[in-house]
Amino acid sequence: MVDRTAIIVPCYQEEKRLDTAAFRAFMAQAQNIYFIFVDDGSSDGTRGVLNALVAGYQDRAVVVSLPVNRGKGEAVRSGALHALALEPPPSRFGYWDADLATPLACIREFEDVLAARPEVEVVLGTRVALLGRDIERKLIRHYAGRTFATVASLTLNLPVYDTQTGAKLFRMNPHVAQIFSRPFGSRWVFDVEILARYLREGGSIRGLYEHDLPKWTDVGGSKLRASDFGRSVGEMLNIYHQYDLKQPLRRFFGPLTSVFARYVGVGGVGTAAHYLTLVLCVELFGLKPGAGATAGAIVGAVINYITNYSITFASKARHSTAIFKYAVVAILGVLASAWGVQKLAEAGVYYILGQMICTAVVLVFGFFLNRAWTFRGTPPVSGSEVADDRANGTSVGGGQLTGHFLERPERRDVGPAEHQHVAHSSGHRDSIG
Repeated sequence: MVDRTAIIVPCYQEEKRLDTAAFRAFMAQAQNIYFIFVDDGSSDGTRGVLNALVAGYQDRAVVVSLPVNRGKGEAVRSGALHALALEPPPSRFGYWDADLATPLACIREFEDVLAARPEVEVVLGTRVALLGRDIERKLIRHYAGRTFATVASLTLNLPVYDTQTGAKLFRMNPHVAQIFSRPFGSRWVFDVEILARYLREGGSIRGLYEHDLPKWTDVGGSKLRASDFGRSVGEMLNIYHQYDLKQPLRRFFGPLTSVFARYVGVGGVGTAAHYLTLVLCVELFGLKPGAGATAGAIVGAVINYITNYSITFASKARHSTAIFKYAVVAILGVLASAWGVQKLAEAGVYYILGQMICTAVVLVFGFFLNRAWTFRGTPPVSGSEVADDRANGTSVGGGQLTGHFLERPERRDVGPAEHQHVAHSSGHRDSIG
């Protein structure tokens, strides 16, 4: 292991936005920094810009190219696979947002934290608008961020102030490497999943350190869409349900956050919207009941699709295919229900009871079919896929977890006593929210 830092820079559609001059200036004087630029399936000229950027710095920079867009989480993970496969391995690795909202000079501050505090394994950049700091953040994003941070803190049972800043640095060791050994279930809130994995894989809260950034700028051109916020809710619920971190009232909320419970819940919302639309159409707009029922069915179906896609399954599937599959499942459900009610009625079962039985059967049938087929997304990138790309002779780097970094450390449950504080660079703890 050498005294070197590998920095992963995930890039998607950055041809017009990437500050190549700032990267070149930093690479010219940062001899111990190895940059891994990951092109996350961009359709513009991002890859060409990156190839030109690393020209002349082949010993300290590489471009990793993913064949299709997989989201920031998988872009960071594929870069981590490359970093973990470097020989000799670097002593530190991390990731930095391509928009340089956090200046590259802060990398040195993160390195200093790991050098001065041997117990710290993960340094998180934190945006705290203290006097003497230059934190430029839109007011609406600030309050949205505080709300998100509160939810993240409850999900992790950890008083973390800021999980989403795209500036983090890790100490290279086997159990930190295990965080990136398998695909993330989250596309956009993978930062929260990283902390959940760290704690579950034997990491201690004392190994986490929040560093007050001296400067952070809210850069425009974010790739987040409105639909991504809905999906982030589903991803957060997945993290809460999957990672047992001794959260308060987990015995009660755990089952309620399961995928099936969410499926039933959003189905209830869709049904309520169906009936509300029916009543409004008939009573307020004077439409015939048949027309109102049709409108209600359409509204309910749309709401069910949107909420199942984002909240229930946090799907990564393309809408063009998911909508078609969802319609097929819905039609099969209607036909199966009609057939079942008729057969049960012929067998002497009261039709209302028959409908209730068929509704329950179709509900379960629809859940499993939608989970396994409709909303199943694009498979995550694997280390071998990236390595194969490199073997084909392109200017692409990649790698897999190899050697001692695959050794799995003893997993240790994190108890409530350890969830008292996260080390903070300014010596204070800020309340979440």
